[in-house]
Amino acid sequence: MGMKDSLPPPAQAPKGYELTAVGLIPEDWEVKPLREIAQIRSGIAKNSNAPVADPILVHYLRVANVQDGYLDLSEMSRIEISRSDLNRFSVLPGDVLMNEGGDLDKLARGAVWNGEFDPCVHQNHVFVVRCGPTVDPVYLTNWSAGAIARRYFLVAGKQTTNLASINKTALGELPVSIPSIEEQRAIAEAISDVNALTQALEKLISKKRAIKQAAMHQLLTGKIRLPGFAGKWERATLGDIASIFKGSGLSKAKVVESGQRKCILYGELFTVYGISIKNVLSSTDSSDGTRSQYGDVLMPGSTTTIGIDLATASALYIDDVALGGDIIVIRPNSSRINSSFLAAQLTETKKGDIVERAQGITIIHLYGRDIRGIQLDLPSIEEQTRIVAFLSDIDAEVEALERRRDKAKQIRQGMMQQLLTGRIRLVKPQASAVGAGAISKESKSHSWAFNEAVVISTLAKHFGKEAFPLGRKRYTKLSYLLHRHVDSRAEGYLKKAAGPYNPKTRYGGPERIALESGYVREHSQGPYSGFVAADNSTLAEGYFEKWYGKAAIQWLEQFRFKKNDDLELLATVDMAAEELLAAGKDVNVPGIKAVIRGHPEWKAKLDREVFSDANIGRAIRDVAELFAGQG
Repeated sequence: MGMKDSLPPPAQAPKGYELTAVGLIPEDWEVKPLREIAQIRSGIAKNSNAPVADPILVHYLRVANVQDGYLDLSEMSRIEISRSDLNRFSVLPGDVLMNEGGDLDKLARGAVWNGEFDPCVHQNHVFVVRCGPTVDPVYLTNWSAGAIARRYFLVAGKQTTNLASINKTALGELPVSIPSIEEQRAIAEAISDVNALTQALEKLISKKRAIKQAAMHQLLTGKIRLPGFAGKWERATLGDIASIFKGSGLSKAKVVESGQRKCILYGELFTVYGISIKNVLSSTDSSDGTRSQYGDVLMPGSTTTIGIDLATASALYIDDVALGGDIIVIRPNSSRINSSFLAAQLTETKKGDIVERAQGITIIHLYGRDIRGIQLDLPSIEEQTRIVAFLSDIDAEVEALERRRDKAKQIRQGMMQQLLTGRIRLVKPQASAVGAGAISKESKSHSWAFNEAVVISTLAKHFGKEAFPLGRKRYTKLSYLLHRHVDSRAEGYLKKAAGPYNPKTRYGGPERIALESGYVREHSQGPYSGFVAADNSTLAEGYFEKWYGKAAIQWLEQFRFKKNDDLELLATVDMAAEELLAAGKDVNVPGIKAVIRGHPEWKAKLDREVFSDANIGRAIRDVAELFAGQG
């Protein structure tokens, strides 16, 4: 399959773009097959029976080590190969690793090798893609994970019943969109930052889960006590504190969408519900099934896997739910029992007792009569409730982190789609060279629009909040003052009624980039509207600190409690002063007023109290101190 077999491009290209085999891309980009821009190298097959001459023991990369965008090197194999084969099959820093086979949606997933083990060779089911000078390895891994490449792999991959594979020839025909190496690296950096956020959230989620797991067992057995609780726990059997019976008569066939009654089938206790059930997903129109009561604890009564899976209990906090057959219903008979505590205790600390009572080979059953004798150690209802609340708080933290992670993944996909197709440019296209070696001033590591998106986003994070979102008028004045401070000049600002204003920040891309990248979101609160920080605001702040340093934001703190009118006065006087200086004129109150009076959109300012002679004089002194030493 060649590049022409890719999805057809749109019928018409807008200015600055062209139609290619991968769709619309900027006209200064190229599209080439992978084989023309990189070497594709096959790996070594492991053959334990073959004799090896002049052997050497080396690390050996397998399919399991190459994940989607990262490497899992927790388990590295070793292989004995001939020393003469080492150069041929070695993996070098900067190589892109792509899997030959696996699930169709993960086919050719890639990651960059950074020389973690040396020497190291690769399995024959892992391709090494060694990039030429026109391609950045990290950019290539992002491209291979993008929507265009994934669609190509769906078509080019050969699928069997359970797995898919791609051969070297088909991989070589993968069409790759190629911007300049500088833009590739800027794209790779932007996407890598989002990847880093996602991976950091994954690690934090795992850490929180591990903390919960460790704390849960200790708290549920009384080995650790929460502050304020002491005293011995009471021992009782499950049969002492609850009545135990089975659900009845509700088959899977009777579950319907939007039925009149909520219902639970035993299989859902394995796959859908956790310790507490406060929302039931399934419904039925049938009158079958045992009716639940608030606080019932439910356990599955059978499994086709192993007995330990039956140690799965859930506390149901809804009345009149239809409970199907093969559900064990444990109904506490005392107000001294917290149902979620009981469910957690059965699930986490009584697995062995439950396994001992399970019966069967092909289908393993658990009967209510057999679990009545399970012994429980129970604290006071107050301590039970506090333990449940403590564990629920951790669950809530994990769920919040999971939402942030999922949002970051969505934003990553959106960013990749925009960046890998050139809809958002991080580096402005270079103009045709005027002479040999001519370099455009705009040819830098990121575009003006992206720069201003980062500025707006960082200002929103530090100066906007839910109650008072950062409005356009205020962020415009702050960004003007920031650029005067860090760049000595504020380019692109026009004389508008509200003071210096750069309309391109609204209409030329920065606000759109900030919104689409998840750096900011629009927010309204009563009469106030503007921007507040969004999930990825820390990424924008990272760029800001890299370009301007933390001190720049600290410098802006002096304006936090300034009114918008005061900021307008400062920015207007400064812009007028710069005009006077450029013309070789003195900066004084009459001169500033002359500049203001001379512009049709500015002259009305002089009718306002904030632009009195005294205030203009004070502002002249203020801007002189703010920007002392700047030309």
